Amino acid sequence: MVEQKVNGTAGNNLDGLRPSSVRRQRLRHSADPGTLPTVSNFFPLERYFDASEKLFKAFESAYDDRRLDEAFVFGLRYCTFCMDGLVHHDYYEAKKFEAPRVRSKKRLAEIVTKLEHVAEWMDAEEIAKEEKRQALIKQQQEERLRKQQELEQKRIEELQKRIEEQKRSSSDVSPESLEESAFAKLQRLSQSQVVPQRPLPSEKQSMDTLDQNKKVTWNLPAEPDGRLLSQVSSDSGDLPPPLLPPPDNGENIAPPSYNSILKQSSYFGPGSRSSSSSSMEPEQSCAPSYDQVAKMSKTKPKAPKLPPIRQLISQTAEKHREFLQQGRIQVSPLNTYQGRISGSTNGCTVISACVVSKHMETHGGVTDAQVSSIIDRECVPLLRAIRNKLDLGAASLIIPSDVHDYLVDHKLLYQHKFVGATGGNFVNPVHAGELIKLLQGEPGKTSHLKAGATLFFREHVVSIVKFPKSANDAVYDMIDSLPTCNGRGSRTRCHSLDALKVHLGWYCTRKFSDSNITYIERNKWDDAMADFDPRVFQAFVWADLPEPKSN
Repeated sequence: MVEQKVNGTAGNNLDGLRPSSVRRQRLRHSADPGTLPTVSNFFPLERYFDASEKLFKAFESAYDDRRLDEAFVFGLRYCTFCMDGLVHHDYYEAKKFEAPRVRSKKRLAEIVTKLEHVAEWMDAEEIAKEEKRQALIKQQQEERLRKQQELEQKRIEELQKRIEEQKRSSSDVSPESLEESAFAKLQRLSQSQVVPQRPLPSEKQSMDTLDQNKKVTWNLPAEPDGRLLSQVSSDSGDLPPPLLPPPDNGENIAPPSYNSILKQSSYFGPGSRSSSSSSMEPEQSCAPSYDQVAKMSKTKPKAPKLPPIRQLISQTAEKHREFLQQGRIQVSPLNTYQGRISGSTNGCTVISACVVSKHMETHGGVTDAQVSSIIDRECVPLLRAIRNKLDLGAASLIIPSDVHDYLVDHKLLYQHKFVGATGGNFVNPVHAGELIKLLQGEPGKTSHLKAGATLFFREHVVSIVKFPKSANDAVYDMIDSLPTCNGRGSRTRCHSLDALKVHLGWYCTRKFSDSNITYIERNKWDDAMADFDPRVFQAFVWADLPEPKSN
């Protein structure tokens, strides 16, 4: 019912019958798929309810102040975000979110009613503006006609004066001939003195005439010297075309963006700190807290200038093919994949964390057989237990921090082995480089240790495990449980740090859909909008650190 009302108020079915149709259609373009944010199951639902709260307050403020364009945009976006975004989060039906869920549905009905009021107010404004515009056009036409008549009258008086002068100075011409010549001129001028008033143009014709600023040409009789009366110099000069005053309601100002609302408060995504604006609120943690260890204290360096996203995708794919041909990157299939066994569907969050856990506890590192065992058997009871604890559906994706907390509580991951968390814009090599540094370890301190990471990107989680060959060299494997390699999961071996960087870049860019690419082309990276951006990633890193001695 709510969806039908929203479509009836903001859709196209009534647009052709209402005075504000064009205006609302222009505003509606600001909410197309290229600008709408997406909701990720790997970020807490609380953040998205918080974002919807900001949109609701922005709508209420604009509605109360009769800022109709803003009210229309924010109201429409709130409805779209709640109906097409929030409801698809796997945590949406959990009992924990019953109160905000009910509140959101109640607000939807309120906003739909108010949006209809906004449309009616817009209709009234457009009618008033059209009446004012037509009155102004009529006034300008009358003024132009008056000035033209004054110009003609002045010209007649000048000719009469010349006739009198000719009568006094001409002795060679008979009076009868002179009077006949002057009378003919006066007769011609009298015939052209009254210029017929042009009919009022239609709305489209008048707008075209005014917008193109065309000059009016009058068909006036010519003088004996070939000049038109309109070309004769006078005190009034050339008459300018009629011009409409600028709109008094900011109609040509671009509609407000999501960023203008959500970035008003510090609303950071994973692993990125706001450094672009001094008006931001105090900095928050760089990534969602993992037992309050994920904070980063230093600001990331400025990102290098990147090529356009489509060009970057092409360049990255070419570089990846080159490394594959050289054997610096090798891909091999696993014996299974998530979803092959009932109960493992959408279990990538648990699978990747268990792979890292197994890698930490084995002497030589995790094997293919151990990975297959995790996918087909070990993850199933863990997924069931975590989903039951969180009141989630049987195939729901689980937020990473919820999985990590559970595994730490059950001694499958250890807090003392946790190195840190990072995240941000995966396309930005500076942000992605933070993940590389955590995996690589500190030279001379932890670079010789095994390490592993869970990498969350585009609604999927993979694991990266490090096999040290020496204190300064290592092999890195990316393990993906999805059936992307001949219908099975895959294990991609990167024989150097450079190979890992190339593979991460390729893995990132190949996951962008057409709508993701459109969003990236239209929107610069903004920390305040990180949770809605298709470029956002999160990574949690562990290393085989010894347990600290207790005092």
